[in-house]
Amino acid sequence: MSEFSISRQEMNCYTNYLLGKNADEQSLSLFERAIKQEATILNEEEERLLRFILNNSWTVTLLDAAFGMFLPKHKLRKRMIISFAILETNPLYFDFFQPKQFSAFHFFSLTVRAFFQLLKALAGSIILLFF
Repeated sequence: MSEFSISRQEMNCYTNYLLGKNADEQSLSLFERAIKQEATILNEEEERLLRFILNNSWTVTLLDAAFGMFLPKHKLRKRMIISFAILETNPLYFDFFQPKQFSAFHFFSLTVRAFFQLLKALAGSIILLFF
């Protein structure tokens, strides 16, 4: 599989995780250009982990939580952040990222979500033990 194909697959994996759909062509192109930077070039172990993620997209949420909590400088985390930044600045996805009004109940909701993110981070860290 070519590097070009993998980068598109990777961006779509992150976009599906965040938005529930594939990325548009402009976002895919920007991601391909962005990950060619030295800070995001993967070593053999990181490439193995990326292939695992691409073959098991259900792990993205767990690994994102684990990277954010325990390995914030991991190259795959940097690549995820790049993809999220590309999506956030794309006018096509404005409705998803625009500020929203929340009720007083929202604080409780955030507390529950934080707890589940912690559980995801712990599950993701277990997956990372195998890489």
